[in-house]
Amino acid sequence: MIDKINIPEFEVSEFNQAFKEVIESNFNYVRIKGEISEVKTATRGQIYLTLKDEDSILSGVIWDQKKKYLDINPEIGLEIIATGRITTWSRYKTTYQIDIDKIEIAGEGALLKLIEERKKRLQKKGYFDEDKKIPLPFLPERLGIITSPTGSVVHDIINRVNDRFPMPVDIWPVSVQGVDAADSIINAIAGFNKLKLGKPDILIVARGGGSTEDLMAFNDENLATSVFDSKIPIISAIGHETDTTIIDLVSDLRASTPTAAAEKATPVRFELIEKIKNLQLRLNSKVNSQIQSKKENYEYLNKFLKSPSLIVNNYKEKLLDDFKNLTLSIENKFSISKLNLLNLGKSIVSPDSSINLKQTKINNLSKNLNLNIANNYKDKLEKYKSNIRLLNSNSISSNLKKGYSILMNKKKIVKTIKKITTDDQLSVKLIDGTIDIKITKIN
Repeated sequence: MIDKINIPEFEVSEFNQAFKEVIESNFNYVRIKGEISEVKTATRGQIYLTLKDEDSILSGVIWDQKKKYLDINPEIGLEIIATGRITTWSRYKTTYQIDIDKIEIAGEGALLKLIEERKKRLQKKGYFDEDKKIPLPFLPERLGIITSPTGSVVHDIINRVNDRFPMPVDIWPVSVQGVDAADSIINAIAGFNKLKLGKPDILIVARGGGSTEDLMAFNDENLATSVFDSKIPIISAIGHETDTTIIDLVSDLRASTPTAAAEKATPVRFELIEKIKNLQLRLNSKVNSQIQSKKENYEYLNKFLKSPSLIVNNYKEKLLDDFKNLTLSIENKFSISKLNLLNLGKSIVSPDSSINLKQTKINNLSKNLNLNIANNYKDKLEKYKSNIRLLNSNSISSNLKKGYSILMNKKKIVKTIKKITTDDQLSVKLIDGTIDIKITKIN
């Protein structure tokens, strides 16, 4: 048996306190390398995360008041080195965790891998497509700048704009590094887009360069979505030539430096004035050339124009000639017609003889007509009388007089015995009356 006399005895709280002292005294500040496998934000603002390697895990916490000192946001899949103290917790269950003060990227290779994975996801969504980018206006009236209020970036942009094409410039100060930077820039883009009055025509998101870790805010997916959804065209000017950030790929135009962004956003006022002057000179020259050409053409055509009085006189003479010719032609026509009329008068015979001849012919035709009518009437009368005799000889009354009778059944003439049967009531019509009979036998 185990000798229990020499085994120390503790209360639960006493043991947990002793354990806490052992842990915290031996592990005051530590640096722990691992991959973030879980991230949760509590209602009070603190961030709980889990670090892992190939064999085990370790819990960690970043308190709300320490978040503003972080350079990067903790994200799942990111390999980091967490600096902090090991603390224990034993009120509801016994645990230990690292109380994190600082987060560093374990290696730039891991950070670049994370960025490349984001780029692939966003590229599949079409965030980098050229046909979805908004063209910049040629002559913007107002410019919006989203950058840090400190440093030379904002001054470089303003000075360059004033040199090239002075215009109103609105500055929205933001954080360009740290855990709050992405949200700060997102809020600025949304704020500019919501403006009803004084909305900028172009936005410039600028920073003066930095390491890959310093520029992580510009590789944020939510920021990429905000840039993609912006109705105002955005120029990215991160000032980092070696590595392209995600915002550079999503923005409508990328500039290598903030000064270059100002140059891309604004034309050169002096160059525009010179161009307008040249165009005005070319226009004046063209107009003068056209006027001179029309003038020469007018003078050339004017040579072919005659005096109106000369034209009238020509037409008057022509009209007089035509009138003389017409008068002469009418006189000739009249003389010829008169001559023809005289010739026709000589050939005309007196109508008396013709009338007498026609009268005699009419009398003869009248006699022939009367004779024909009388003969035709006599022939028609004879035919009529003959038809009357024929009709009388074949009439029913004539046949009845000859001794014939008519057998009828219900006022219909019976022509065959097939139409009657025994006991039928029939009538027989004679010359002087009708007899009703009953059929008793059919032979």
